[in-house]
Amino acid sequence: MDTKDLQLFLAVARNKSISRTAEQLFMSQSTVTTRLQRLERDIGYQLFDRTPNGVQLTPAGRGFLPLAEQMVSIERQMIEPAKQPRRTLRVMSGRAFVSTDVPMCLHRIVELEDVRLKVRMGLYVDMVDALINSQVDFCFLGEPVYHPRVRLIEFPDDAIDLVVPANHPFTQDFPGIHAIASEPFIAFSDSTAPFRKRVTMLLAKHDLYPDVRMELDSIDGIKAMVAQGLGVSLLPRRTLVDAASKGCAAIPVNDESFRRPTLLAYPDILEDEPLTKRFIQVVSEHYHHQARFHHDSSV
Repeated sequence: MDTKDLQLFLAVARNKSISRTAEQLFMSQSTVTTRLQRLERDIGYQLFDRTPNGVQLTPAGRGFLPLAEQMVSIERQMIEPAKQPRRTLRVMSGRAFVSTDVPMCLHRIVELEDVRLKVRMGLYVDMVDALINSQVDFCFLGEPVYHPRVRLIEFPDDAIDLVVPANHPFTQDFPGIHAIASEPFIAFSDSTAPFRKRVTMLLAKHDLYPDVRMELDSIDGIKAMVAQGLGVSLLPRRTLVDAASKGCAAIPVNDESFRRPTLLAYPDILEDEPLTKRFIQVVSEHYHHQARFHHDSSV
């Protein structure tokens, strides 16, 4: 029994017409009729009765219908490779990464792998908790996590730049980091956040304790405030690629200590998973490209 004849039988049963089926399958009516007659000879009974409007299944044909569907389905499953269930990649990130590196890395991984994405933002403490409890596959971090069940991969550090209004005198002549002592300061997040602590520590090494006028969790909000001349700020360089279009200017501090780590963290239980290795490769290539781009731009 030819499976193609079974598929033809199912098409005629669905259309209730030999002529319509022939038209859909780009076959002649005589070919369709001949193959149906061959199938009827193989199984030993008539499948269709002719009517003025086409054809209809005989009682025997109605009984044969589910068997034919099952046989076609079984052959299809035997021929087609078994499909793996679609995997989910769970990524968590803070604001600095989610608006820059994360979208590019996710875009690349969905080009390479059939994955479903689940992405959310979170505070540092939330991400550490999610990593330890294996509630997330990867976190993009600006501060390290020290825990035996968390693996860390380090990438090139990101500079921390001074952000000022586009028409600020510092854009023409920046006398050094001590100059911000006389400027209203707009801080990113509250005093307990890791990035805020890092900035506070760096400024304290210069005996600087800025006049904090605002504490904002939004990087775009900080840039908007700075653009209106309401203060200056210190932000990761990766968040300042659009500074000019937002009415701000980014000024390098010219102090190598004004940097923060770039880290990818994941639970150790996922270390040998193929998707884990694939995503690490994607992120590594992304940062390698970024480093090469910045090097070429500075030459």
